[in-house]
Amino acid sequence: MHSGNTGIDGGNMLRLRRHWLLLALLWLLAVPVAWAAPATRHYTLSGWTMEDGLPHPLVHVVAQDRDGFLWAGTWEGVVRFNGRGFSLFDRQNVRGMELAGVYSILPEADGGVLFGTARNGIVRYYQGDWQRVGGEAARMLAASALWRGRDGALWFASGRRLLRLDGHGLQDAGRMAGLPAGEVLALAEDKDGALLVAGEAGLHRITQGRAQRWGADWVAPGAATALLADGRGGWLAAHDGGVRWRHADGRIERIDVGRRVSAMVLDERGVLWMNLSDGQLLRRDADGSQSPMGIPGTVNKALLLDREGLVWVGSSDGLYRVADGQASGLTRRDGLASDYVRSVLQDEQGAYWIGHADGLSRWSQGRMQTIRLGEGAGAHDTSVLSLAQRDGKLWVGTYDLGVLQLDAQGRVLQRLRLGSGTQPVVRALLPEPDGSLWIGGNHGLVHWRDGRAHPYLGGAGQPDLVVQALYRDPNGPLWIGTNNGMAMLDAGGRLRRWEPEHDVPAQYFFDFLRDGRGDLWIASDRGLLRMRDGRFTVYDHARGLPRDKLFRIIDDGVGSLWLSSNTGVFRVARRELDEIDAGTRTQLAVHVLDRSDGMPGSQSNGASQPAGWLTREGRLLFPTSAGLAVIEPRAVVTGRVGAPPVAFERIIVDGQAQPLRPLLTLQPRANRLAIGYAGMSFRALDKLRYRYRLHGYDQDWVSASADSEAVYTRLPPGSYQLEVQAMAMPVDWSRSERIGSARMDITVVPALWQRPWVRALLALGVVAVVALLGWWRTASLRRRQRQLNRVIAERTEELSEKNRQLEVAGYRLQHLATHDGLTGLPNRRAGDAQLVGAVAQARAEARPLSVALIDIDHFKQINDRYGHAAGDAVLQAVGGVLAEFVAEWGLFAARYGGEEFMVCMEELPLADGAARMRELLARIRALPVATEEGGELHCTFSAGVAELVPGQTPHALLALADDRLREAKQQGRNRVVAG
Repeated sequence: MHSGNTGIDGGNMLRLRRHWLLLALLWLLAVPVAWAAPATRHYTLSGWTMEDGLPHPLVHVVAQDRDGFLWAGTWEGVVRFNGRGFSLFDRQNVRGMELAGVYSILPEADGGVLFGTARNGIVRYYQGDWQRVGGEAARMLAASALWRGRDGALWFASGRRLLRLDGHGLQDAGRMAGLPAGEVLALAEDKDGALLVAGEAGLHRITQGRAQRWGADWVAPGAATALLADGRGGWLAAHDGGVRWRHADGRIERIDVGRRVSAMVLDERGVLWMNLSDGQLLRRDADGSQSPMGIPGTVNKALLLDREGLVWVGSSDGLYRVADGQASGLTRRDGLASDYVRSVLQDEQGAYWIGHADGLSRWSQGRMQTIRLGEGAGAHDTSVLSLAQRDGKLWVGTYDLGVLQLDAQGRVLQRLRLGSGTQPVVRALLPEPDGSLWIGGNHGLVHWRDGRAHPYLGGAGQPDLVVQALYRDPNGPLWIGTNNGMAMLDAGGRLRRWEPEHDVPAQYFFDFLRDGRGDLWIASDRGLLRMRDGRFTVYDHARGLPRDKLFRIIDDGVGSLWLSSNTGVFRVARRELDEIDAGTRTQLAVHVLDRSDGMPGSQSNGASQPAGWLTREGRLLFPTSAGLAVIEPRAVVTGRVGAPPVAFERIIVDGQAQPLRPLLTLQPRANRLAIGYAGMSFRALDKLRYRYRLHGYDQDWVSASADSEAVYTRLPPGSYQLEVQAMAMPVDWSRSERIGSARMDITVVPALWQRPWVRALLALGVVAVVALLGWWRTASLRRRQRQLNRVIAERTEELSEKNRQLEVAGYRLQHLATHDGLTGLPNRRAGDAQLVGAVAQARAEARPLSVALIDIDHFKQINDRYGHAAGDAVLQAVGGVLAEFVAEWGLFAARYGGEEFMVCMEELPLADGAARMRELLARIRALPVATEEGGELHCTFSAGVAELVPGQTPHALLALADDRLREAKQQGRNRVVAG
């Protein structure tokens, strides 16, 4: 997915951000940003192209079905989109169906979807099944517009004809009704159930089999190109020059755009979105102002307003989403010399100074100025990592030019050099009232006074110590954050240090903030720390933070702390932090702002200062890797996304796809069940979190985080119900009104011997046999005692043998309950038990313990390309290598579900555990897996390794390994991340 940011002020500004430079040549109509009031609405643009899974760049049509999925038609098939990825349906994977050139899509009330093609008729999708519509008569027809009438008849446009398909067959209904000749462009229905037809012949209404001219008193003469009900009793009709809008009160409004309007949608704020014949998407605000949105490529008729108020548009370059954002940004498009922003502050005159990878920029009164820092003609500018101000002067810390002092206009007043050689990286500056300057960076900490640098920390004695935060406490002390602990210099010049892990529960320290109640807040690599009375409280992922590593803390003055991170900016209510301490709350409800909300990028930058700023106007500024993020705190709305609908996407039983049905029936031999699901919120693409529970089997909810598949193996016979719940961040599962859910009934059919009537017959048989044996024993006693003894001995031996067989069967059942049937490895239940025991033993014996989470790379692509049989072969091969490897090194491995494995490494510290995993990765890379076609494939994996630290629970240890696994994937996969 490619994303961008567009800031619009008063309908006259347009700004777009793309993650991979996709939009580098677009938005030519953008004008400089001039931030206005908090009510200003910003729009973000996100795009998906062939690189993201579209089979063809040209999107003809887009629609949303009953369950919330988006469908897009292209020349190379139709795709279903769940917000994370596309599922392609074409002639190669839908047998007997020609799905090339999909021009129209009609979602139906029962959950089915109709697809009209360019020359292969109409196809219907319902619960995983595909069927042709209309038989041979409609097989080779074009269908460019579709409409289902109230009587169940299907109307569709086929070239210059309007056809009707019902129980009587296919009819040329337009000709029969007297509809004038001409191409039909759009269909709709009025409140009385009459069909409205827009086309080259104008606008007509068909009722009781007769076509009549409609809207002549308000529709423009000539072709009617699109038709839209406004939801309030009025209608909009598009034509070659714009739109005519007849309101419910009879008022007629002319909207002139000077070009043909091919499609239009009207959102709840009265904003009209129009696709124009010149390939643009035009936005007309309620005040009448018009702004082109600059969609990449050429737009066509593909335009949709989804249920969350998002606008989707198809073009010759792909599928795009326009969303109103809660943030905006400044980037190169606004004159910034570099998008990689490191530091920012607002000076006493109100100007914003922005340090970035290519130097320094100054933003004032809507204009961007580049500040030159190099000496002499042709001198290079350098990265600016730190900024500070005092007495109208600006101090600038650089990557290799030392420290500079500038005046309010950006002229260099003096240059400070720390030694005669290469200048160190300067990450933090703090000027004092006496004119001296604290300078922190890769050299440690020095105090510049009287023209000389006086070292305090680092230097030759500590060459690896990096000072990255300086904070003058209102109470007097100077707080110092480093890459290896923190320190405090009191008013008397005495230095105290807190060693990482031993004195303070973190290693990297990025920011400090003293609040009005005397608490010191600290941004660290282990979360948010609160220091009170010399003791530390940690708020990390276990308390609800999406990420532990935080760079900046800003108090907005209205009850919240804003924290920057590598995955966005977090807003945390101070009240909730206090409730955590009081024990009345267990999880923080964290509001996350990221690229999807309009920020230029989600990755905020840190280890530089200031890594964020609260302006005098109340705005928040945060440096990111894609520009400077600008947030209006008052415009940020919590719970913007309501309860997201949840839909089931796929059912896989033992590697075979099953039809999507409300009731799933599993046969006795079914081993592995995998059910894919998706939350249908396109406004919160990266912010949905899931949990699921199989009622009748699971004792509690299973937290799935952002995963989208529930996996079960060897379910016992019985009736179950799978419930999946989804919530958009901030996550608080006690808020039922924000939880979306879906349920699926599952029946596991018992084997013949497990069925009640079979068991009853067996019981009756046993009773009959016992009665017969009794009679036989009595008769035998009368006839021959010796024969009876022999028979008894034989029966006794038989019973003993049966007991032995039952014991063996019991051992086998116990093995099946704790092992994965596909790979033969212990399953998650056994793995959890092993980990709990290993953690307890490691604590008792003070021995090291490392845990790794492994995920096979691109496993879904293997399944999609080679089939699920190949996927199972990969899992078996990896499981075999893993079993041999752990046996060789005395380790423990378990399959945790899907393509994920856990390795428990007792008595191995982090470095040794990571080395073991890299050795295992080398073996897996060299492992050939045969495919059914006779070829070979190779696979790799990503792994996160974590080591147990004092006080850490098994769950927290696994969570840390999981975080590092995600980092391994983000770094490109095929690697092991251990820190």
